[in-house]
Amino acid sequence: MVISSSDDGKPVHKWLRLLLPGLPLSGVYKSIRTGRVKVNGKRAKQDTRLHEGDIVHLYFSDDDFASLRAHPVAKYRGVSRAIDVLYEDEEILAVNKPVGVLTHPADGEYKASLAAQVEAYVYDRGARESAFRAAPVHRLDRNTSGVVVFAKTARAAKAWADAFHRGEVEKEYLAIVEGEWSGCGRVAVDVRRVGNVTRVVEDSGKPSETAYDVIASSRGTSLVRLRLLTGRTHQIRVHMAHLGHPLLADRKYGARPVSGETFYLHARRVKWRDIDVVAPVPERMADKLRALGYDLPHLI
Repeated sequence: MVISSSDDGKPVHKWLRLLLPGLPLSGVYKSIRTGRVKVNGKRAKQDTRLHEGDIVHLYFSDDDFASLRAHPVAKYRGVSRAIDVLYEDEEILAVNKPVGVLTHPADGEYKASLAAQVEAYVYDRGARESAFRAAPVHRLDRNTSGVVVFAKTARAAKAWADAFHRGEVEKEYLAIVEGEWSGCGRVAVDVRRVGNVTRVVEDSGKPSETAYDVIASSRGTSLVRLRLLTGRTHQIRVHMAHLGHPLLADRKYGARPVSGETFYLHARRVKWRDIDVVAPVPERMADKLRALGYDLPHLI
């Protein structure tokens, strides 16, 4: 087998585990240790990294290989491919996540997760021979909509992960918050995860920072544009609550409950280098803004 760009940079044990999902991890390590995997004519080691163009020989019987390889096809049965693709090239795929959908799979919700849907979509379009499965390079909460970027290659996954770590990726959000106010500024506080919420703390926390700009106000609410400068869990929600303007209907962070509604937070834009992806405001949020008296065409 010739290693494609999708698997460039991947450790051989991870590549083999993805290629042969029916092979247990112990079997993966045993196969490498006993010389059943050779890279460019040499026995692979557990720390061997694969690169585009490498030639890998696997010493399994045809029947064993087919049996160990067959699992992924069944894995995607019943998984929807109806994703809203905003941008796609050979390395990444950016999709518009709707409210109510998990980014990553959870117990009992694998098939409905965005990750499973994107994996299936990419698999159908020619990724069958690659060991790498499309994977999100960041995440959004279940009830947050907007841009999520998926890596289609190991190389892209590492590059985007490093870019996020260095703070090079621009992330812009829109939120409806309680209270009428104006102006712009930054929130810079230490936060710590406490149970299932994030709290502002005086010490022993992690630094967090968000830039905000109030776009307009109407009927006791405001529409705010936000830019994440760090990436803590629930960062925007806790920062807006800290300023006294929790997200509308966000009961977890102190907002008044609104019957039948959850908060309104939309990841509008993700930008890194020459990749600039914008997700249109979902109808759910647009309808709420209209109901609150906002003049949408002049705001977003």
